[in-house]
Amino acid sequence: MLLSAKRMFAALSALAVSAVVACLPGAVEAAPAADGTLLVAEPFTGASADARFRAYGSACLTGAAPGSTPPAGLHPLGACPDGRVGPVPPADGAPYGFLQLTDAGNDRTAAVLFDQALPAEEGVEVTFDQYQYGSTSLPNPADGISFFLVDGSGGLTAPGAFGGSLGYAQKQPDSDPSRPFIPGVDNGYLGIGLDVLGNYFGDWERRGDDCDERSPSGTAFYVPAPGRNMVTVRGPGNGTSGYCFLTATTSNFSTTGPWPSTLPGELHGPLTNMPAGTTPQQAAALLAPSKRTVTVRITPGPNPRVTVAIDFNDGAGSQQVLAFAAPEPVPATYKFGFGASTGLFTDVHLIGDVTVRSLRPLAMLDLAKDTDTERVYRPGDEVEYTYAVTNVTGVPVPDIKVVDDRLTGVTCDSTSLTPAGTDGDSTTCRGTYTVTAADATAGKVTNTAHATGDDDRVVSPDDSVTIKVEAGPGPSPSSPDPSSAGPVPPAEPEPPNLAVTGTSVWRIAAAGGTVLAAGALLILVLRRRANDH
Repeated sequence: MLLSAKRMFAALSALAVSAVVACLPGAVEAAPAADGTLLVAEPFTGASADARFRAYGSACLTGAAPGSTPPAGLHPLGACPDGRVGPVPPADGAPYGFLQLTDAGNDRTAAVLFDQALPAEEGVEVTFDQYQYGSTSLPNPADGISFFLVDGSGGLTAPGAFGGSLGYAQKQPDSDPSRPFIPGVDNGYLGIGLDVLGNYFGDWERRGDDCDERSPSGTAFYVPAPGRNMVTVRGPGNGTSGYCFLTATTSNFSTTGPWPSTLPGELHGPLTNMPAGTTPQQAAALLAPSKRTVTVRITPGPNPRVTVAIDFNDGAGSQQVLAFAAPEPVPATYKFGFGASTGLFTDVHLIGDVTVRSLRPLAMLDLAKDTDTERVYRPGDEVEYTYAVTNVTGVPVPDIKVVDDRLTGVTCDSTSLTPAGTDGDSTTCRGTYTVTAADATAGKVTNTAHATGDDDRVVSPDDSVTIKVEAGPGPSPSSPDPSSAGPVPPAEPEPPNLAVTGTSVWRIAAAGGTVLAAGALLILVLRRRANDH
């Protein structure tokens, strides 16, 4: 949806707030995310999900009734097929469903992509539950789950390479130059790998190509993989270049292994079996010990910081496992996705309860106020105002109202707005103001309005309009008399070709001069014709 220049200016102005620094010793910490604005909230428990999430590969909803095998490329997020492998949650499981990236079959690839830009200026916090369990290849579960952010100014229609690249980075399979070099995700900004197997840590298969700083394990192939049970972060990249190693949860950043993980718990969960006949509610209870809740934060600039925290569901609560400087420049907006895959080694990969918030409040509503500002009004005139109210974020906003400081009784076509970019994300409201004698004395009327929503918890920036007012005996000629009863009869047409009477001396003189000039012109024409003969 395209916003008018006026709306766009208001929205951008509302987003411009002073920045904060987080996670530096002695620095001011970012406001709690609960004080920020909720941008996305999708539990993935139902038979359907927010349509802005698009599926790629085998990704599906266990809450939906069984369906056909999803196509290989990008498609709407829908049902899981029959015949899934491993201890997966039962189909038709709503309201106890999950987003299933892969079952425990071999050579699965999957991603879910959120292709709507979300504002980055006030920071962002993303929280989600991840489940990795049920491998058919123990003691080598694989591969892992990635959460990634991309520059929101571009599209997000496909993930990056899978396997050790986890759907974010690039990959030349087995580092074999005869095989195609698979690009990473377009306009990648940050790829966080929840890496059970451990290959995302290393630069084997040309991950991190063209990077000055390489992974501690370099480009060699290791058995076992060098970064088992590790959170590894890779930076910006595009095509087959970049996606450089940034940091990881290891105590050893030298080039000499091993590289032990410093995580205080296991990313991999304990569930190995889903008994036949298990109900969706029972499955959710069985899966609870395998749940790991991940929180990723990026603070506003200057000096933006990234933190990653994980609740291992062991009673210790959420524990920060990484903190580092965010790659700069930070994009103005983000899009995001999740990726997972299996190969010879397998695992079940699930996602649940995704929320995205700004760290500091955003203006969720945009208000554009309008009226006829060319007209000059008089006391008694009624001024008709319109207010276009638009949702500029990714969640619905109920209880829409307009508050105007000069009038009451503003009514709206709709009092609930859908997420930005969808049908129903905007509504028109209307109000009327009667001009007073005091307004004529002032020579103008300026009134200011704002929109509110969600029981006044959401407020738009103000918008003001000024009209001109002059003194007079009654309503201005350009408007009907609001005190008259019934419709105003149409004016009678003027008789054709009749001069207007009662004009001033100057107008009579001008008319006489025109007649004299025309007569002189006629005499000249007649004389010329006589001479010609």
